[in-house]
Amino acid sequence: MKILLALVMLADLSGQLGLEHAWQLSKGNGVVVGVVDTGVDDGRPALAGAVLPGAEFPELGTGTHDQLGHGTDVAELVVGVAPEAKILPVKLSGNSVEANAAIRWAVDHGARVLNLSLGSSATGTFDDGLRYAADHDVVVVAAAGNADRDRGVTAPANGPGVLAVSAVGHDGVFRPDVSVAGAEVALAAPGVQVTGTGKSGTSFSAAIVSGVAALVRAEHPDLTAQEVVGLLTSTAEDRGAPGRDPEYGFGVVDPVKALNSPVAHKSEGFIWWTSAAVALTAAAGAFLAFRRRRSRRC
Repeated sequence: MKILLALVMLADLSGQLGLEHAWQLSKGNGVVVGVVDTGVDDGRPALAGAVLPGAEFPELGTGTHDQLGHGTDVAELVVGVAPEAKILPVKLSGNSVEANAAIRWAVDHGARVLNLSLGSSATGTFDDGLRYAADHDVVVVAAAGNADRDRGVTAPANGPGVLAVSAVGHDGVFRPDVSVAGAEVALAAPGVQVTGTGKSGTSFSAAIVSGVAALVRAEHPDLTAQEVVGLLTSTAEDRGAPGRDPEYGFGVVDPVKALNSPVAHKSEGFIWWTSAAVALTAAAGAFLAFRRRRSRRC
């Protein structure tokens, strides 16, 4: 029954994203996608032969065995979009020190795309690892945050240069009951009942974007990570308010258009915009903190 449900979900996702057309150009051949998560079990049929040897942080002797199933769902979606990509599992159950070490390990072991379907309310928690990934030309994709527990875009998705992904439903409409919105959102993707186990959340919309990034990196291996990000954001299907908005970012990811569009080097607009958004967010936070301090004095 679970296998049948997974096939139905994949078929529905393929229809939403036009994957059959995208696969005529790229299936993500050879691109390594690092999945920093709860581990990945390769026993699912969709993951057969796709999972590389991984690591756990901290090392507790359980390897990359996934007791929760979250990371395995994420990995299954990545290869559902990019069936010839490889998954590099990095099991994380530690603090910020281990989180940054996990990111560095994934980068050092060949990840060209990094999926971070996790979150922290402490801004800056992942900054060391994110800088390392940026310095090594890795596309970093992160879940924006889920409406049932997060009040806004969480770290690492709110970091500069990170593709923060929100969730839309089967109709391509933003789902405020599932996903947070915020200035840092860069892209949207399907995130409602998209896994083989019927789960919803921005963890899974991020995984889909990671899969699309793998398709693009395989088709255009000469593009830098910034250029890949620029291509994904510039070819997204605009939704909501014209232009960039807090719910969809630049729009819903469109793998077919991304793969069919002429590539342009030096796509720095997204990086500039993200840095500006983060700076504005920090300034707003500092202003509010100042107001609170003044209020306490009165």
